[in-house]
Amino acid sequence: MNIEDQGMKLANEVTSYIESYFELDEIKRISFIGHSLGGVIIRASLAYLDQLKDKFYTYMSLSSPHLGYLYSPKFLVSAGMWVLKKWKKSEALKELSMTDCTNLEDSYIYKLSKISKLEWFKNIVLVSSYQDSYVAFESARIQFRKEINSGRPNSTKNELYEKMARNIL
Repeated sequence: MNIEDQGMKLANEVTSYIESYFELDEIKRISFIGHSLGGVIIRASLAYLDQLKDKFYTYMSLSSPHLGYLYSPKFLVSAGMWVLKKWKKSEALKELSMTDCTNLEDSYIYKLSKISKLEWFKNIVLVSSYQDSYVAFESARIQFRKEINSGRPNSTKNELYEKMARNIL
């Protein structure tokens, strides 16, 4: 299943739960916590939850690849993802590694960066670790890469990475 479908499914579950148990004016705050792909799925769900945006309070992601796996922290992780994409035919992994399209700006992760709704939250907490072997520190923190800030010539990938970070922020 792709990330957008998972986001739509989450949005439907949130809406259904609220409609089943509460009156909308009873809800004071809605917060989300997501780990890894879950943090990205939450961001994807926001496009379908605009009727609740005034209730959003805290968004917390734990090692979520917000900028995809354009830069992977370890070769072994890249190799493992390649095997899983081929073996399991995982659409979400193709999207995260930005191999779902030939043009990187047509990839789902790039498009998701352009429709960021994080500004709806009063608090945003992005948790990451340098020791994380799966998600690049900068991707989890939606932070510019050191290569971009150091004055090195920007490659197309670096420019895209910076655009995505700016879009989300």
